Amino acid sequence: MHGSILILGSLLLDNGEREEWRRSHLSIDQKVFVRVPVRYGRRSNSWGNTFTITLSSDGSAGSAVLVPNKANIPDVNTLIGEARVLWKAEKRTVSQGDVGASWGCVGVLFRAGVDSGGWLQVWAKYFGANAHAISPVDGNGVFQIPWPTTLDGAPVDKDLILAIAAKAEATRPSVQDIADAWLSQNQGNERYFFENVRHGIRTPDDNLIWRRIEERNPHWLGNTSYAEPIALLQSEAAEFSGTPTTTDEASPSH
Repeated sequence: MHGSILILGSLLLDNGEREEWRRSHLSIDQKVFVRVPVRYGRRSNSWGNTFTITLSSDGSAGSAVLVPNKANIPDVNTLIGEARVLWKAEKRTVSQGDVGASWGCVGVLFRAGVDSGGWLQVWAKYFGANAHAISPVDGNGVFQIPWPTTLDGAPVDKDLILAIAAKAEATRPSVQDIADAWLSQNQGNERYFFENVRHGIRTPDDNLIWRRIEERNPHWLGNTSYAEPIALLQSEAAEFSGTPTTTDEASPSH
């Protein structure tokens, strides 16, 4: 089967072990942007208790990155192996065989009409022994979200997709909550938001989040490494309001 990994946030942004995983397991030069339901929903200790992106069964479509596996997936044992490697890239320190923890798990999504040849039963049994369901992944380890489409609206031409589901907060954070988490810190954790924008990982709330950040004008907006994503956000805000943009750096949204 032709498989791909759906990537949100740090799996695409971080270097080190995650860079090695991308290089050895993924055809990163063949990545495409896809529409999937995403939102900022999980507080992350590793990002200074600010919010990170989660897949959501009840969210509006944003965009994420879909990257093909370097090799085809000929059988369910290979699928399980790719899931284990993906989880290790996400969590880094894992027990052998794990594909989940209390805060997240690996899930699979099969394209409608694909003959999995009994793969689902084997995967569900393995998932049940090595992970716990985290919404929007069900007890069989299967994502309960629509099959992704390209930004042009075409269904993704792959047989299966693996991705990470991360446990969202029990109370859905507001746009103000999300923005204020970055505004109230000074350790560089706002990088997560700007690097997501730079790499085309977008939520439907990005422009509202940006509006609050821009109004508060924290000192880190002067960080020159954020110039490209800030220009894009300013361009989108101007387009939304009908005000012409004044920057030459602005580029169209993914």
